[in-house]
Amino acid sequence: MKRLASLLLALAVSAGANSYVPPRPLLIGSDFGSYGFKFLPHGVNDANASARESWGELFVLQPDGTLRTLWKRKLVNIPSRVLISPRGQVVTLDNWAGSGSPKHAVVIYDLQGKVTADLKFSDVVPAPDACPRCQSMDGPFLSWGYTPKFTFYGEDVHLALRNPQGKGPSLNLVTGKLKTLWNGQPRP
Repeated sequence: MKRLASLLLALAVSAGANSYVPPRPLLIGSDFGSYGFKFLPHGVNDANASARESWGELFVLQPDGTLRTLWKRKLVNIPSRVLISPRGQVVTLDNWAGSGSPKHAVVIYDLQGKVTADLKFSDVVPAPDACPRCQSMDGPFLSWGYTPKFTFYGEDVHLALRNPQGKGPSLNLVTGKLKTLWNGQPRP
């Protein structure tokens, strides 16, 4: 009987825990293929699915087919998702396996690799009930509750994070500022 109880307890604990694969190098391309980004985790620990740090390299495809590196630098975090806008801004969402959540939920890099925004989860989602699908036991994940889409408002490209009802925050990728309405009201 003790064995059965121990087995059930072990199953309950493991069923409640999330498991993640360790971060691996990724190559990401922009929608129209002009820009590319290399995500390179360093000091990967396979046992706990983590890395010591991560680096990124943004490059652009030249008319003659060669690649020109625009920037290469250590990233603010170890992101779980990387996006490239049609104009070459790099956006990272969330943290690998929730490590460091809710800090660095959205980081925006310009074409020179300068950080134009480094937002916490609470900066993007003003109240816990604003994105119930974003919650997990490992921390909040924007990409669990929102689908990212690039859109233009005037001359500036924005990242629109949208829930299944089409609502959510928008971020100006040039200035790093939030531009959104929550429930019909300006963000507090």
